[in-house]
Formats: sequence, structure tokens, C-alpha cells
Amino acid sequence: MGLGTLVIVVCGICSVQPVCTERDFHLTLGASIDGDHEFIARAVFDAYNDQMLEIVSKEESPKNSQAEQLKNRKQETKQAKALFDELLESLGVLNNDQSWSIGLVHLRRTVLLRARESNNPWPSTVWVDLPSLTTVPKNLLVEIDAFLLANIDEDIEDRFGAMSANLVSDSESCRFYEKRAMERWGNFEQIIAPYMVDAALAIAYPQLATDQRVSNIVSWILGNVQDSGVVEKANFQFAVWKTRNEQSKRVAISLIHNARMNHGFDPWSSGCGAQAYVGQSQIKNKLLQATAQMKESTDEIYTSVLKLLSPNQLQQFEDAQ
Repeated sequence: MGLGTLVIVVCGICSVQPVCTERDFHLTLGASIDGDHEFIARAVFDAYNDQMLEIVSKEESPKNSQAEQLKNRKQETKQAKALFDELLESLGVLNNDQSWSIGLVHLRRTVLLRARESNNPWPSTVWVDLPSLTTVPKNLLVEIDAFLLANIDEDIEDRFGAMSANLVSDSESCRFYEKRAMERWGNFEQIIAPYMVDAALAIAYPQLATDQRVSNIVSWILGNVQDSGVVEKANFQFAVWKTRNEQSKRVAISLIHNARMNHGFDPWSSGCGAQAYVGQSQIKNKLLQATAQMKESTDEIYTSVLKLLSPNQLQQFEDAQ
């Protein structure tokens, strides 16, 4: 197997991030590599793979304490980040073409946003890779790239700082790091908010992902049931469900924004072992209530729509699932 493939395999079972894979390289830059630069670009990437392999191949001593393991993981993360920066810099001098520059912007964003999924004490505070989900204007690509360049190193420091503080039950230091991380999440959210789409909202707020049972059964009815009365009732139930669901979702998102941006904590994460402020439990309870209402509404409407079907239609629907 080639080194590029080997790095992917090794990194699939380790916590070292960020790492630029062969797939990342080709998806973001492949179309822009011309004959004059292909050999050099390939050599640069292969050299990067060799150096990454040295990092991900290190074995952690089973005798190391949790604190030592975390310290080593942070060091490996910073080494991987430095190597990725060097890769981008080396690739950047190969071509002045605009498409090449935009490809590098896509590569940096793809790799760095994916890296945040590892070693993150606040996994729900997603920096959504919006350009991978929908077409966005060039100015947004540039703005996201500038944000990453200015913030990703501090983000790494805060994530590892909070995890280290939690290990020694230092809730004050943990809250300090969490507050900074939440402020940074809010700044990123403000950048992409005008361009958000439904698919991005599902990623930004994974706990609020829409249960598709009602959509699925109403869609089946529209395509398979001829009785106009049943169709009309199904459409009405769907409209009721959608309205309720969107209302509860808006309430939940508002509570999440309030917690993160105004009070400096993430209501979906385990936290720092102590309340960030006196109203923290109240916000969490209201958020749980909003999500419970979404589930209850879905259960109720789904059951109501099922009752519209005859036994034969119900069997056909179940067979189709």
C-alpha cells in the first residue's frame, strides 16, 4: 500500500489531527493540477505523508497517566498542525492561478474543520463546513478562511486546556477555556448565519435533527393513496407537525445561542463540573423541554397519520420501509 493510503489507515484508529488525506488532496486540488506542477505537487504531498507517518506511528506507553497521555496528544496535534501549515505553504508557491488558491482555501477548511471532531470537550459546538453543503459566494470562502487562520491555534489551546483542567477538577480554569470557546463559536456562527441551509442546521445542532417518520409516511401516502380525503387529512397533519416542530426548534436554538454567546457554556456538553452561572440548570431544563416537545409532537402526529391508513395500506407502507 502507498504511504498516502497508510496514513489514512493509521489515522483511522488514532487521535492525531489535523491530517490531510489523499482524498482531501485530490478532491480540492486535483482539477487544478496541471502537467507542469503535478510532479512537484505530488512530491510535496508524499513528503508530508512521510512526516505524518512518523507522528501517527508513535506508540503511547501504557504506563503513562491520563495527564501525560493528554499532554502527548496535544503535542502530536500541534506537530500535525505545523506540518499541515507547511504543506499548504509549499503548495501555495507552485501556482498563482486563482483556482489553485481557492483549492488551497477548500483544503485548509476541509482538514481543519474535520480535525475539530477529535479532542473536543464540546463536540456539539460544530463549526459547520457550509461550503461543502451548498454553493456560497467567494467572499464567504475568504471570510471563513481568514477566521480559521486567526482562530484555529487558540481553539486547539482551549480544547486541550479544558480537558487538562477537567482531569484535575479545576473548574475555574475549565470555565475560562469554555467561555472563550463559546465566544469563538458565536463569531463563526455570525459569519455563516446569512447563508445557512436546512442541511447545515442539522449538522450545527445534531440533537435537534428532525425525525423523518412523519415526512416519510406522508410522502408515501401522496404517492400511493388515491383517496383524496386521506391525502387531505395527511397534508393537514403534516402542516401541524411541521409548524410545531419548527417552533420548538427555534426555541431550542435560541436557548443554545443564549447559553453559549451570553453565558459562556455549552448546554449540550458535560461541562466543567460546576455551574457557569446561576441560571445554567434552568437553561438546560428548558432545552430538554423543547426537545421533548419535538419528540412528543412527532409521536402524536405519526400515530394519527398511521390511523388514516387501511390495514392493507398500512401493510404496504410497512413493507416499503
